[in-house]
Amino acid sequence: MEHNALWSSLRARLAGWKPPHRLFAGTPTIGFDLASERLNLAQLGHRGKASGWHAVASVPYPQARTALLQDVAGFRSFVRDALRQHGFRGRRVVSVLPPGDLQVISMDYTTPNGQDDTAILLRTLKERFKGGLEDSVVDILPIRRPPESNLRSAVVAVAPRERVLAHLNLLQSAGLAPQAIDIGPAALARVARAVVVDPPRANLLLLNFGTRKSYMTLLWGRRLMFDRQADFGEQSLADTLARNLDLSPERALALLRKHGLQSHGDEVGATISELLQPDFQHLAHEVNRVLIYFASQTHGGSVESIYICGSIARHPGAAEFMGRLLTMPVQVLNPWCMPDSPSTAIAEPPAGMAVAAGLALRSAPHHVGN
Repeated sequence: MEHNALWSSLRARLAGWKPPHRLFAGTPTIGFDLASERLNLAQLGHRGKASGWHAVASVPYPQARTALLQDVAGFRSFVRDALRQHGFRGRRVVSVLPPGDLQVISMDYTTPNGQDDTAILLRTLKERFKGGLEDSVVDILPIRRPPESNLRSAVVAVAPRERVLAHLNLLQSAGLAPQAIDIGPAALARVARAVVVDPPRANLLLLNFGTRKSYMTLLWGRRLMFDRQADFGEQSLADTLARNLDLSPERALALLRKHGLQSHGDEVGATISELLQPDFQHLAHEVNRVLIYFASQTHGGSVESIYICGSIARHPGAAEFMGRLLTMPVQVLNPWCMPDSPSTAIAEPPAGMAVAAGLALRSAPHHVGN
């Protein structure tokens, strides 16, 4: 079992890893996110102490994702073309494991005086997983607690070793030089810290919408505190529309993406919003549970804002619709709006690019947090 600082130093600790070549060692790394339908890429360009975006791209797969990843030559060609056509420099990448290959767990535990936190947490994990961690890779992200308390919390990432190695081999087969494997919640937290500067230590909730699952990530004073999965995603919303409107799932999804959740000035959008209200109310219930948990763990602390990203965040009117439902500010997490960065026009919509941007931000001059 491997643990702690693992995702950033994985290449030095896993059997079978060959150190990447150093041809492009001075070039900022590329955030490399193999999302469900597209390859999302982002790379910083440093100008003195400032960091702006050198290149960003969201490239649709030429075939189904699973089939593409099994076609070594086809995948290598696809990646090479994407990097060349969009002006990326070098081949050094930071990637992220697919959510299905990774468990992210929030854990509370106690530390009797004089005992090591890591040893206690690992013992607790072994009990939780019935001792089955020998073939797993584990990373521990401690959460701050008052020093006088014996109560501790941590966000723990657990992945099968074989899946981690398979992901590394996939990247290398495409001619890439992996520098680190990160986790999605940490990448999103890095983006939030880079773009949300007022108030400087805001408590935030990040909602990352996927195809069938979504992920709620809490930031306490700009540090990752909590991550929870919800059974809610773009495809599940499309399924609801398909049932209610007697449409094929493909047609329902296209309708959702075109009209979104606009309740004013778009009759179709208003109908979609009404039909999907129960689904979003269920999500709102899950969000409120997270907010109550946050208040209980922080002696009455509150979340100032909610930021959304991923599939549903791309839909017209999504942030406004959710803001009304949750009765608090909701905004799209926009990685292109870093303060003090050089002004550059970026064509890619920000909603689906937050993970790739967060991966790229690991190479920022002041490394915008882990």
